[in-house]
Amino acid sequence: MDEISRLYAKKTIVKRSNSSLRIQRKKSSQPLKSPADRILFLQQTTGNQAVQRLIKSGTLQAKLKIGQPGDKYEQEADRGADAVMRMPDPGVQWWAEEEKTESQVGGF
Repeated sequence: MDEISRLYAKKTIVKRSNSSLRIQRKKSSQPLKSPADRILFLQQTTGNQAVQRLIKSGTLQAKLKIGQPGDKYEQEADRGADAVMRMPDPGVQWWAEEEKTESQVGGF
């Protein structure tokens, strides 16, 4: 790489770091109220790769909300579970059909 290319590359890197510092200064004057604001700030200052590494590492987790007992979502889940539990087991019928077919053929 010739000298001019190296100087241009160095100058570009310095410009990028200076602009990111300006963004950090602007953002740091605003209070980060929610976890989403903090993650967005981190993403803007460090980039998508750093945020993806945090998410994959398990450091960031969604805060689960626990609903009230008997709410509409719990009732819907209960109805679905009841419907599944009332379904006949198709495996038992299938095996019975297969045994019947084998005995009709004469068995092996």
